[in-house]
Amino acid sequence: MGCRTKSLKRMVSAAGLGILMGGVALMAGCKPKQATSFTMPPRPVGMAKAVAQDVPIIIEAFGTLNPLNNVNVKPQVSGELKDVCFNEGDLVKSNALLCVIDPRPYQAALEKSEAALASDEVNLRLKKDTLERNKGLLEKNFISKQDYEKLDVDVASTEAAILQDKAGITTAKINLEYCYIRAPVDGITGKRKVDRGNVVGPSDLLVNVKTMDPLYVDFTVPERHLASIRQAMAAGVLAVMAVIPGDTNSYAGPVSFLDNGVDNTTGTVALRGVIPNASRALWAGQFVQVRLVLSVKKNAVVVPYLSVQLGQQGAYVFVVTANSTVDLKLVTVGQKTDDEIVVEKGLAAGDIVVTTGQMGLSPGAPVMDLLVLQQQMAAQAAAGAGAPHGAAGAPGTAPDASGGAPATKPEAKVSHPADAKP
Repeated sequence: MGCRTKSLKRMVSAAGLGILMGGVALMAGCKPKQATSFTMPPRPVGMAKAVAQDVPIIIEAFGTLNPLNNVNVKPQVSGELKDVCFNEGDLVKSNALLCVIDPRPYQAALEKSEAALASDEVNLRLKKDTLERNKGLLEKNFISKQDYEKLDVDVASTEAAILQDKAGITTAKINLEYCYIRAPVDGITGKRKVDRGNVVGPSDLLVNVKTMDPLYVDFTVPERHLASIRQAMAAGVLAVMAVIPGDTNSYAGPVSFLDNGVDNTTGTVALRGVIPNASRALWAGQFVQVRLVLSVKKNAVVVPYLSVQLGQQGAYVFVVTANSTVDLKLVTVGQKTDDEIVVEKGLAAGDIVVTTGQMGLSPGAPVMDLLVLQQQMAAQAAAGAGAPHGAAGAPGTAPDASGGAPATKPEAKVSHPADAKP
């Protein structure tokens, strides 16, 4: 009995030792491994430099171009249209001959008035002589005073007839001149409304002539800007710019008119500017974007509009630091013009801002200039295309000098974004 008990104790002790050793081995196998270090590669982003420049403070609106003179040319006498002396769309000078109405009836009327004048002038001389001869007879009482007064009245009546004849001659000359219809202003002719051979009168439209240089630009702005506009006008002449969508040129001129009241139906006030158009690039009736320049902000910090993002705390930009990482800066933005925006606070001229690729960026993230990367890739592609066939190894490798396996090609050095042109 005693021997069995001792044998059982030895078996339990051996089994316990085995279990203990197995547990130690298991714990040794479950020891955690050390984490491997990982460095985030630079992220390619678009970059641009904040610049200081003079920025006009503007009010944007929409307007239309109108001619200074828009003339409907109509005849002032009636008659047959004998000749048309212009082509549709011609650029004509003031007083240029446009149309001719048959002048013969008006020439005859002029000659008739001139003949009547000549007749009355002869008659006047005769009556003056008769009056002078009878003056001596009146003094000797050979004629009555009543007969003498009648002769005097005949002289005065003939003098009045002469004045009427002269007026008739003037009218006939004017009507004759009206037969030759001339351009009232420098401008461009429109479509011809009447063909030659038709009988025309004062109610018939012959052609329209519009001046082209300069042009009016008529536009309206909300009445909330009225105080600023009046203040700027008191300080000097306001400037207005007309911008045509798709045209890189801009056309500027002075503001010539501010309406004397606000339109209560629209809550706007009307203005008019005068735009030089010597090149005739602008056209009457054209729709344009208008920029009313109130003043000029000197040395304003300007960045591309795409660089400004909007977050919970307001507008912000990512600024590239000296060690090629980004930092988030809150900014206060001002006026936007085209693709640029003024930064009132938060940036200084010369700061490098991220313009594209902001999605997923965070402060401290490494970045590189996308433009520089593209230039390097293009240079590498050009170098690879120019190498002899079979001389180069696999992409990213270079053959070892000893003729062995190709060695890994070192990565190209990326310059700091601040050194690259935005």
